[in-house]
Amino acid sequence: MTSLPEALVQFRADLETAGDRDLAVRGRRRRRRRSFVALAAAVLVVVVGTASAFGTVRDLVLGAPVKSKIAFQSFRDGRFDAYVMNVDGSGQRRLTAKPEVVFPVWSPDGRKVAFHSFDCPQWSGNADLYVMNADGSGLRRLTRDPASDVVPVWSPDGRKIAFIRSHAPAEGRGFPESDVYVINVDGTGERNLTGDGVSGWPTWSPDGRRIAFASSGGIDVMSADGTGRQKLLRNGGGFPSWSPEGRKIFFLRAGKARRPGRGGGGPAVIYVYVMNADGSAPRRLIRMAQVNDSFPSWSPDGRTILFVRERDGKRDGNFEIYVMNADGSGQRNLTRHPGFDLAPTWSPDGKKIAFTTKRDGNFEVYVMNADGSDQRNLTRNPAPDRAPVWSPGQK
Repeated sequence: MTSLPEALVQFRADLETAGDRDLAVRGRRRRRRRSFVALAAAVLVVVVGTASAFGTVRDLVLGAPVKSKIAFQSFRDGRFDAYVMNVDGSGQRRLTAKPEVVFPVWSPDGRKVAFHSFDCPQWSGNADLYVMNADGSGLRRLTRDPASDVVPVWSPDGRKIAFIRSHAPAEGRGFPESDVYVINVDGTGERNLTGDGVSGWPTWSPDGRRIAFASSGGIDVMSADGTGRQKLLRNGGGFPSWSPEGRKIFFLRAGKARRPGRGGGGPAVIYVYVMNADGSAPRRLIRMAQVNDSFPSWSPDGRTILFVRERDGKRDGNFEIYVMNADGSGQRNLTRHPGFDLAPTWSPDGKKIAFTTKRDGNFEVYVMNADGSDQRNLTRNPAPDRAPVWSPGQK
């Protein structure tokens, strides 16, 4: 049977064969980078390669949109560019002419798109942050640092962007370091908020006043200006995400599966946990002992959570999209297909789900109703299409 790391390595290989140098190079970078959270290597494969792409928009929804669209990546022109389309798949249009756009992320009002991109051929250089208007005009480079600036996350008011900067290690430490930075959307006011070299994966509270992030040994929280830092969670955990109303935070934590009939520790597995926003009452939502769960995503109303699991816990490499109530109950398989389904993202009104699948032989963007019905191919292109994200629309 195929383990989660093995399946994701194959996923990366499939994309690289199609021309996706993005994941391959970042994979090499990960092997040189010290993890800033106590998660298994499998989590880093999941989240660094994909979660930043597929889940970031989930916390940025401000309400039902007037004209929502879906942004995605496509390799149609021999490189990954940002594309946009209507929610029915019509009107597909390329937004960028810059080499290799990495995972576009909508601003909260749907008027702008941020992304990170490597400015050198073959992904050999460092990444910088960019922002553009929703129609692809007004491209602006926000950062010009020799370090790698990745994973832009919009503040709820759309005025700032938090991100991860991975930079050279301090003398004698021997490992690359990472910190949480913030910058104004016009490129001014760049600040290092953490300064410890072991922090990353920021997520804004819905009111924009606080930022939770992964740090050494667990999850911390601080004010949006970097002051008042506190430890929320110790003993491992990472990749936090606030619930839409700001009362809960889910996160991922690695554990050891039990070997049936043997006891003791088995292979590392990934679990979804939830805790109160003050760090109290951490609780594992999924009790199956030998499954890998990833790509969790809050519904816009905070009542349910999407996630990805190897079908029925069989560890056979067939990843499916599931949904559960926010307390972990009512888990249901939505996709039920032998193809490779992953990276679900909610529509702003919570009625539909876009996702990436390989059921047609190459990666395509699909959409389905929130109950799993009416699964439809939106992109229908021989080139790989992936990383759908819904725009919040404009009121």
